[in-house]
Amino acid sequence: MTLASYYDESYPPSLWGGGSGADPHINVIDPNPGIAVGSPITFTVHGSGFSATSVVEVDHVPQTTTFVNGTTLTFILPPVPGTFEVTVRNADEQESNSVTLEVWPGTVTAEQVSGWTIDEVKAFIVAHPDLLSEVHEFEQHGRKRAGLLTWLEQLLDEEDVPDEDDD
Repeated sequence: MTLASYYDESYPPSLWGGGSGADPHINVIDPNPGIAVGSPITFTVHGSGFSATSVVEVDHVPQTTTFVNGTTLTFILPPVPGTFEVTVRNADEQESNSVTLEVWPGTVTAEQVSGWTIDEVKAFIVAHPDLLSEVHEFEQHGRKRAGLLTWLEQLLDEEDVPDEDDD
């Protein structure tokens, strides 16, 4: 037995830098949906079987990928609204499952908000840190999801109405 085959057969590949030893798999991408607000969006891919040579592909186009650990990768997309298919490819050409990623425009309407799930509302709020003081006040009053959607609709409607001072 050669030294190389000894390591191939005796140790998990991750111990000697040969890869993760498992097919990559995506569990979830966070945030999803992302909100395009004029600056690039950093996404985190959570899953398994990732290695230092894993690359995130968006619609089959390799992205600059940061390896965090065997279960976490990050990548950055420009703020372009759309629906994209995301996969992870390891150096040995093993490809993960495909996960749909949505990027929403930075401005949304009250009608869109009314159909959001609570996770979608949270993604919107995370993407709009300027709303955090209003969200904090909202949470202090113990309001529930339906109230949050109504509140966001009102807030968005207020943003749509130009100030009287604006000429």
